[in-house]
Amino acid sequence: MLKMRFSRNLAGVTGATLVAFHGWLLASQFADGQLVDPWVVFRWVLAAALVAGLVAIRRQGSSIFGRKSVAIWVLAAMLHGPAIAADFGGAIDSPALPEVVATIALQLVKTAALSLGLWILAGLLAARNRRPRLRPQLASAFAGNGFPARGFAPPFAARPPPQHRC
Repeated sequence: MLKMRFSRNLAGVTGATLVAFHGWLLASQFADGQLVDPWVVFRWVLAAALVAGLVAIRRQGSSIFGRKSVAIWVLAAMLHGPAIAADFGGAIDSPALPEVVATIALQLVKTAALSLGLWILAGLLAARNRRPRLRPQLASAFAGNGFPARGFAPPFAARPPPQHRC
């Protein structure tokens, strides 16, 4: 109970901090006169649409971190791309950037391959555990049609029904 309350409080503080930061950012762009640029205004309108999408998903009863909201989070990450690139300034033209991108891409491919292999292995193990197992003497006693082979007597036998006394 305490853990759930703590996580809700942490989520609330984090959300309030994000809202306050973006409010400060919008106000500072307004004060600097940057909102005359149509690209900046378009990004803020797109951000408002993404927030509206997350609110709609939450009102449906789904989690904003679930499968339905993955596309919204990807679009939000892409929306922040120009802001991150502007912060780096001339560092984007650095000659070391292709090496960094190649290294990161290689690590991502390795991680994806390992994850896929583990996922396939887990699926195979789960399928193996779900398969019904027959004892060897019972498996050989059944014909291909699922009925016992002629002359087979199982190692157990039900008792005969009681005789009726009339």
